[in-house]
Amino acid sequence: MRNDFRYILIGLSLLMLVFAGCDTATQEPSPIVSPDGYPVATFATDFTGSTVNEGDTLVYTITFNEMIDRSVTFNFKQTGGTAEADHDYVVEPGTLAPYTLETTMKIIFPTDDIPETEDLTLLGEIWVPSLADRYLVNPSVDFPELNLTLKSVNDPTLLTIMFGWDSEDDIDIVIWSNTDAYPMTPWSDQGATVANPEFDKAIWLADPPGTYYVNIMHWGAPSFNYTFTLGHPDQSVQVITGTFDSDNLQNYTLDPWTAWGGSYDSYRILTVVNDGSKFTVTPL
Repeated sequence: MRNDFRYILIGLSLLMLVFAGCDTATQEPSPIVSPDGYPVATFATDFTGSTVNEGDTLVYTITFNEMIDRSVTFNFKQTGGTAEADHDYVVEPGTLAPYTLETTMKIIFPTDDIPETEDLTLLGEIWVPSLADRYLVNPSVDFPELNLTLKSVNDPTLLTIMFGWDSEDDIDIVIWSNTDAYPMTPWSDQGATVANPEFDKAIWLADPPGTYYVNIMHWGAPSFNYTFTLGHPDQSVQVITGTFDSDNLQNYTLDPWTAWGGSYDSYRILTVVNDGSKFTVTPL
């Protein structure tokens, strides 16, 4: 009886193997989804070359060769360079809506009124940041790559004055006119805020020709180092550095600033001569 039970177990095992073999033989592998039918994106732009200026905008028209039922968003990815996103450039992504074939993406280079002593650079590429969106685009698509030089642009009608210093004190600059039309007249207090650096753009080529002064108001602060960065209308940039010596104020020419209803000390630092076509700036 023991031997018969053993034979029964062997028979059942063989029968299970037969059923498993039949089941395996009847199964077919699922087909692999090919990306060949995914839409192909093409990119068109009027931009040529590798140099852009502040104030320029690059516009890319992105076109699919067939419609799909999902949206796809294109953006720009920076991979290198000295330009800073959302400051030196701003991206407007392009979203291709479902059942449409075209969208536009923009890279905007705003004018920041900051005189730059060196050109900025920007390296990057157009891409699809969303992983889900990326799988909807044909892998054969060649995404544009950018290697740009960004040039600063000064206002061509005036002198851009940027004034910075190396202390935590509140320092200001004011402008005086000493022209025939306006002799020793307070001209501008644009540079009298709580910022560092301070900016002033109040001396125009169209203003009366003659001499203007840039004065420092140090408000009793101890000596500090300063840098003037000057953006000229011809797009040149001039840098003047120095130290304001608070311990020897007698070395400066004092001009009491009265435009605010009182009398506040301001000390001449720069002379600006306007001849109507250019500015000549010299330290005092």
